[in-house]
Amino acid sequence: MGEGAIQILCGGLGTLAYALFFHVRPRHLLLATLGGALSWLLYLLVLAWDGNVFLSALVASMGVCLWSEGMARVRKAPANIFMIPGIIPLLPGGALYYTMSALIGGDMDTVMLKGKETGLMALGIVVGILVASELVRMILWAEIRRKKMLRSRRTPPGPR
Repeated sequence: MGEGAIQILCGGLGTLAYALFFHVRPRHLLLATLGGALSWLLYLLVLAWDGNVFLSALVASMGVCLWSEGMARVRKAPANIFMIPGIIPLLPGGALYYTMSALIGGDMDTVMLKGKETGLMALGIVVGILVASELVRMILWAEIRRKKMLRSRRTPPGPR
């Protein structure tokens, strides 16, 4: 099994553990776990293609946000029960650890390097969620407007 496949599997297992710890209902566990594996898969694909941690985190968080919104509509459940566990593999815990370790050790070059990586990953996650959420909101708004227009065309004119 390749290193990437092992990482994706571990991302999914970490998501499953997080979802279990926070009592996600059993009927949603598989989809929440798949969201975490999807987020890490997207992160690795974009990182291999571009090498930019900001863009990788942005695309991965957008993917998991769109996945969560879709699953929320399919399962008639809140999107957060799929999104929050799905974001877990993306959190820059390792980079933050190495930043703090270097800070304690006085290695300011490593602090700057790892600190920048940590900040870019966190910013990418936030921006990705914001962009995807706004995209979903705009799509839903357009659908509501379309249905309202169709209803207004069907009603015959006359006294109300």
